[in-house]
Amino acid sequence: MANRYFGGFHWVRSKTSPGMYTAAPPLQILPVASAYGTVLYRGDPIKVLSDGTVSAASAGDTLYGFFSHAVQYYDGTVVRGGGKLPVSTYGSVLSRQSLVAVIPARGQIFRGYADDATTATTLSAFQAYVQENIEWVAGTAVGDQSGALLDISTHATTNTLSLRIENIPDIDLTDFTSVGVPIEFSVNLIQDTGSGSTTGT
Repeated sequence: MANRYFGGFHWVRSKTSPGMYTAAPPLQILPVASAYGTVLYRGDPIKVLSDGTVSAASAGDTLYGFFSHAVQYYDGTVVRGGGKLPVSTYGSVLSRQSLVAVIPARGQIFRGYADDATTATTLSAFQAYVQENIEWVAGTAVGDQSGALLDISTHATTNTLSLRIENIPDIDLTDFTSVGVPIEFSVNLIQDTGSGSTTGT
């Protein structure tokens, strides 16, 4: 039976939370540059640029966090919010500025889904990758949801990869021979403006 999965990366819990899957994710509201030309989808990896605005990340980038939703954006007529951030232009009118909610990566566990059904095909094979590292790959967004997946074929011990596999959750009816096996991960390459680092890592 094929796995039922969605692209993009989803918050699971804090690394240090004593309760599993109970609390809401931390959210930070950040601005988007006027005339930013890329749609942001729920679950997209995000980086912060030198001017303090956010941008979609590319695989291999140091990450700040993951896009949650658009707090506000100007659609040319009114200011509204939603599950994704469409391409929008607000010019210099600050009340129309695009603002997005981002889940910071530091100290958090997220869930993504494997992009192939050949690298591993059993629970034990996937469990052997726990504490290894992995890269992600962009995919095709559907509705408000990101299409990003975990590139399971990149699993390796090198920590120069963006993400670290933390757990293979015990989910009933997971088909380990199909695409979309759930994988819980943390972020290795973290961009954190609060760290005092001049490089953001």
